[in-house]
Amino acid sequence: MLHYWGNSYSFGIKLGNFTALGQTSRNWYEMTALGSDVYACVLGGDIYKQTGGSGNFTALSQTSRNWTAMTTSGNDVYACVYSGDIYKQTNGTGNFTGLGQAGRLWIAMAVLGDSIYCSTENGDIYKQTGGTGSFTALGQTSRLWYGMAALGSDVYASVTGGDIYKQTGGSGNFTALSQTSRAWHGMAVLGSDVYASVTGGDIYKQTGGSGNFIGLSQTSRAWRGMTTINNAMYCCVSSGDIYKAVTI
Repeated sequence: MLHYWGNSYSFGIKLGNFTALGQTSRNWYEMTALGSDVYACVLGGDIYKQTGGSGNFTALSQTSRNWTAMTTSGNDVYACVYSGDIYKQTNGTGNFTGLGQAGRLWIAMAVLGDSIYCSTENGDIYKQTGGTGSFTALGQTSRLWYGMAALGSDVYASVTGGDIYKQTGGSGNFTALSQTSRAWHGMAVLGSDVYASVTGGDIYKQTGGSGNFIGLSQTSRAWRGMTTINNAMYCCVSSGDIYKAVTI
């Protein structure tokens, strides 16, 4: 299907506008999904879950920490803590348990196959291969890596105040995609399209995994983390609400 935005045409999924879900204003930071459940973590607070893709986000009574990133691998949910550990909730139930990783400025996560990526602020990108063991540095240039997502065999990483980068085929260095420097933050994938949010700006889409990221003309907000479930995308706002858009 051909869609038109602004002065350019593009193929791919089209989202409607992001609509507020009426959640309590918190320092929402990142999101992920497991099955039909949606998770959202709070910097300096708890981790919350919306069960079955509807209703309010309910606190899971986790220890208050500076939760900054989340991702899902298989039936497990991961969450990392800024200047702390990386945690895992096994099979989507119970508490998040520390994995005993070095305390780093963990800030973003993504999953490719059975490997988990975690980036650091003003540091490197790390990878846990096969879902076990320590997270190992990939030797990337130190940048403000703030968002990550995976599409097919490629891993994306966004830099706030910089570019968006891609590791092709799950190996090698992350290469700049020559995007306009923005306060890039969260990233997510819906279908074959890659999305990136901008804090204090718009939400952008790269159609079909190639080309530039094009603005979707959403209201400027302090957009943070993103996730997708079925035909919907969620995006949380720092000191604000959680928003949802569905395909049209």
